[in-house]
Amino acid sequence: MNKVKDNIAEIIVIILAIIMMSSCKREMPPVHKLYYELSVEEKQIYNSFNAEERANINKNIEMHQLKNALGDEFYRLNTNKVR
Repeated sequence: MNKVKDNIAEIIVIILAIIMMSSCKREMPPVHKLYYELSVEEKQIYNSFNAEERANINKNIEMHQLKNALGDEFYRLNTNKVR
């Protein structure tokens, strides 16, 4: 009888562990709708972000906001010259 209790306890622990691991897993949000208009370097920067960072970046709705969020120094320097 003790063996049965031990096996049931092990099964319950395994099930709980699986549930906890699956709930902690965070899916990557889809790429930004402007992703395909980015340069190769900007795409590399974008792809280097984790799920939470990418979700924050995706809040930018215009290209200049997206580029600024990516930290593209070249873009920032060139847009300061244009008035």
